[in-house]
Amino acid sequence: MRKYFVNNIEIAVHDNGYFVLGVKNSDYTDKIGPCGTPNFELAIPSRKYIPLGQNGFVFKEICENEGSLLLTYLDVADSVEVTVKLEYIKGINVIAQSCTARNIGEAPLTLTKFSSVIFDNIATDESLPYYKNEDIKIHLCHNKWQGEAQWKAYSPAELGIYPGSVHPWERASFKLHAVGSWPCANFYPITLIEDGAHGNVSFVELEGGHGWQIKLTGFGGYTYPKLFVEASGCDESNGGWFVNLKPGECYTNERAFYGVVSGGLEEAAAELVAFKRADSLIKHKDNCPPVFFNDYMDCIWGSQTPDRILKLIDVAAEIGCEYFVIDGGWESNKKGDGLGDWVEKPASFSEISIRDLADKIKEKGMIPGIWFEFEACNANAYGASLDENALLKRYDAPVGHDGRYFYNMTNEKVREYLKSRVREYYDMGYRFIKNDYNQNTGVGATNTYDGGSCAEGLIRNAEAFYSFIGELYAEFPDLVIENCGSGAMRDENKTLRRFALQSTSDQEVYYNNPSIIIGSSLLMPPEKAGIWSYPYPTTFLDHADFVPDEKYMSTRADGKETVFNTVNTLMGVFYQSGRIDCADEKNLSLIKEGIEIYKRVRKYHAESRPVYPTGLCNINERRIASLGLLSRDRLLLAVWNIRDDESKISLDLSRYVGKKASIITNYAAENYGTRLDGGTLTARMTPMSATFIEIAF
Repeated sequence: MRKYFVNNIEIAVHDNGYFVLGVKNSDYTDKIGPCGTPNFELAIPSRKYIPLGQNGFVFKEICENEGSLLLTYLDVADSVEVTVKLEYIKGINVIAQSCTARNIGEAPLTLTKFSSVIFDNIATDESLPYYKNEDIKIHLCHNKWQGEAQWKAYSPAELGIYPGSVHPWERASFKLHAVGSWPCANFYPITLIEDGAHGNVSFVELEGGHGWQIKLTGFGGYTYPKLFVEASGCDESNGGWFVNLKPGECYTNERAFYGVVSGGLEEAAAELVAFKRADSLIKHKDNCPPVFFNDYMDCIWGSQTPDRILKLIDVAAEIGCEYFVIDGGWESNKKGDGLGDWVEKPASFSEISIRDLADKIKEKGMIPGIWFEFEACNANAYGASLDENALLKRYDAPVGHDGRYFYNMTNEKVREYLKSRVREYYDMGYRFIKNDYNQNTGVGATNTYDGGSCAEGLIRNAEAFYSFIGELYAEFPDLVIENCGSGAMRDENKTLRRFALQSTSDQEVYYNNPSIIIGSSLLMPPEKAGIWSYPYPTTFLDHADFVPDEKYMSTRADGKETVFNTVNTLMGVFYQSGRIDCADEKNLSLIKEGIEIYKRVRKYHAESRPVYPTGLCNINERRIASLGLLSRDRLLLAVWNIRDDESKISLDLSRYVGKKASIITNYAAENYGTRLDGGTLTARMTPMSATFIEIAF
């Protein structure tokens, strides 16, 4: 056995190629016996999986390079060689793994499964097996439209993972998965296993804008009980994936990243956020996320009449916004009855053009932005007629429904057409694109490559989309692009790392946002987390006839709703909206104050990690919630009272800031008597209120 060290992670590689992870110097890896499986699973027709040993994979070699390990496995009988690549970044306790299979035979080879990682022997202890360990919590992240990033903790038994026999081959599994192009529509592709008895957390996350599955398994019965996690984007059982390899051909699966850290959720979150920050392909200029105004959410909802949008441009400039974004509703196809060609809608822009709006925005000292949904079109779109493969197809029919289809992003004509549309608006001065994605393909498509697997066809289309985004950056280097997938239905890391800004949610109710903001802080760095603020809201149902009456205005006169919204967005990227052209002087002043604070403290976002003084919070919980962004000498803290009654707050922050810290900024609508004494924060907050506190130490 040889040992390698990735910062504070210890990797013990046995002579047969089996390897196990543990916290450095914990002696954990020394207590694990060699196993019969590699840390991936590969299947071919009529062979469920290929084990280690003479009847399967033989460990060939290990090579250590700067920042990576390469392990090679050879199965001569099945004519396949697999190289496992482990990559890591100095100072971050995360390993990124991908596997490459090569057909070394003289006949075609079909793969029906090729998992990215098997993280083995989690919480294995002879004296305290997992099914007796009451301090194991399996954290899963539930996701849905307007209810993203909802973390729930389960015991293994609550997920059906427990032994029931003495047979060492017994296994019981729980599977979380997605099928189609909304990979985060039900679960985010991550799991964290917290072992309080041994003081550590193991985690696994998978990449890819397509179907996936993560299986948590209890294996070994009572004889050799252990937990492991398998992550895969390539599995016949999930969407019908398979791929055919000709002699000499290779196939590389999606990255998974994983690790183990001492501590709890905060320590795991710190490593995940640090990894995604370092791994990101796109960063804000000077690492300072801008202030955006977007005209959609709880605002004009895509009805860009001149009188509405010109008022909003004026007030957005007045409060200090740096970008003004024209969201959905501006677009049409060339026939005027749908989307996909990305020309301005005649009915909305007969009096003032998109070019005029860009000029107006620039005159006010802001940068123009515009909404696209690159991959969407209807049947009448000019782009759909570019050739017979302009649309994604399955069973020779376009993928989609009700006349709403998907562009085939592997089609060069489609890509060039879309780039030409971006080029036109770029030439007008638009330097920001909010790219949306509002429909799921289902299992995938078959006209994106010369194979028959819909799931693999979807993977090829996703890769082409990523390439297209890269081409936009290459041609327009000062372009800033947001990723929005109908909220956060497509925000896994392979997509996230290619965008400067990620929508956290389409949530329309401001007091539901703290739950989503707190949960999202484990999934993305705060400098990428776009969070809506929409004081003076209009609903989608009444926005067309909106007139602010006396009751509407008086309800918001105390400023509490405005501050609550602003505190929300101070914890990520400032994404202002709402009918603030109606705001009274007091509320407009509170918005301005919030933006001024943001511009001063945003430099800390890109070096911070999330902390949870009151733990995580689920949507519809009415309680005290909080989130901190902790950097070297600052704690940016949001505290929300999501209750209908007054609440006394007492938070021990000394473990973050010490006992001599002081409050620099206290942003609130009222005086809550907020004090910081000996590291303990106290306040008395009124119902449905929020405060933002900057603490120096």
